[in-house]
Amino acid sequence: MTGSPAALDRFIADWREPLEQQAGVLFATGALDAPSLMHTDVADRFVQSQGLRPIGANWEMLDPSGDDSAPRSAIAFFADALSQNMVLPRRSWLGEGRARQCGREFLACFEPRSRTILTNRMDFGWNPISAANVEWAFIGFDDQKIALLLLAAQD
Repeated sequence: MTGSPAALDRFIADWREPLEQQAGVLFATGALDAPSLMHTDVADRFVQSQGLRPIGANWEMLDPSGDDSAPRSAIAFFADALSQNMVLPRRSWLGEGRARQCGREFLACFEPRSRTILTNRMDFGWNPISAANVEWAFIGFDDQKIALLLLAAQD
């Protein structure tokens, strides 16, 4: 079932509770309606369909290979996002091992031959798509489906 729409449902069923312990979670999925568009356009169209703000060229493309040591590794970004609390970094959240596992399971929801993973965080800062004070977003898509995982710091 890897890469199937059911995998996305399973992902959020498994991860919603641990993620919601320290963040507001918005998880949205859909069919990919225009796979021939530039990756940033695909992401912007989808976030706009969810009532969120497009950020254009400020989406950071991540390496979806699953290699934790690759430059811009999606797994490493998940570890950065979910290991500690987004606002209070000394406060543990999922811990590094579970954060990496969450990332691996998110990647597994998309067909490896066509998956693209983006984030709104870059080395020099973040580009908000919501009105939250602190957030971290991941978009994944392949040639058939798309998903947004938006994590917003709890007030």
